[in-house]
Amino acid sequence: MDHESPEGFQQPIREFVKRYLDGETENVDYVPKSNLRIWYNYQVEGYPLHKHSALEVVLPVESGYKYIADGRKFQLSSGDILFIPPNCLHEVECDTEGRRFIYLFEIGFLKNFFDYNELDDFFSEPRLLNSNTHPDIYTKIRKLFLEMSDVYFMYTNKVCEMTIFSKLMEVFAIIAQEASQENAIHFDNDKQRENFFKFNSLIKYINSHYMDNLSLEYAATFVGFSKFHFARLFKEFTDSSFYDYLTHRRIIAAKTLLEDDALSITDIGEMCGFTNQSTFTRCFSNHVNMTPSKYRQTIRQSRMI
Repeated sequence: MDHESPEGFQQPIREFVKRYLDGETENVDYVPKSNLRIWYNYQVEGYPLHKHSALEVVLPVESGYKYIADGRKFQLSSGDILFIPPNCLHEVECDTEGRRFIYLFEIGFLKNFFDYNELDDFFSEPRLLNSNTHPDIYTKIRKLFLEMSDVYFMYTNKVCEMTIFSKLMEVFAIIAQEASQENAIHFDNDKQRENFFKFNSLIKYINSHYMDNLSLEYAATFVGFSKFHFARLFKEFTDSSFYDYLTHRRIIAAKTLLEDDALSITDIGEMCGFTNQSTFTRCFSNHVNMTPSKYRQTIRQSRMI
């Protein structure tokens, strides 16, 4: 994130001076007299463990990016959106080329809003948002963030801060509305309601951590059931077994990563949580009716048409 940004992505008002850490705390260098900073980042470099008072949002637009936030690993794919709440310890591991937008916002004012409590749960931990974790709102939210970037980099001598924050507020309103709708679902009894939110939370966790070594026993503990009781309830909740759901989520991620020719098929299998290449190939073939290499070849051929 140095000052030699590509043409079209120059910082407004003045260039970035330096990143300053006081222990693990970073003093965020917002644009002067503003409450935000947006980076167009393309460097192959990581950043050590740190935290800051700003909300950080990461949106890769080309190739992946690895974040470790609150002790959890997030292998981001192009199009993913990672929200890192204020004062959450996180670090970056980057050893491949790529492009991504990194947004930093001062959002302390949100707590003055009457319905801020709708966002409390969302900002309680890092959140991965994509078409799998939040299918109903993902497309609109991604569009809003890209519009923020367009507005931010449009000028070199001013910042349209109110325009950008109006779009950010729309993002928050969409997230809060989704949370409110979930809370409004009718349940026959308190136990049904409790189980719904337990399994809904688990699904979101799986969608964010499919690359980890997740077991049925761990998932059962996550929601507080015996593994036998859990297996039955999970089937009722998703119409799928736990391992079938997990494999399906991994295959979806693999299909996206196979579009990136810079990644080897072996690496993609590992990034998606498969223990070895043969398991990856077998599972992928069972779900897609072709091997990963054949699928990549099909993608390449479609690009030539």
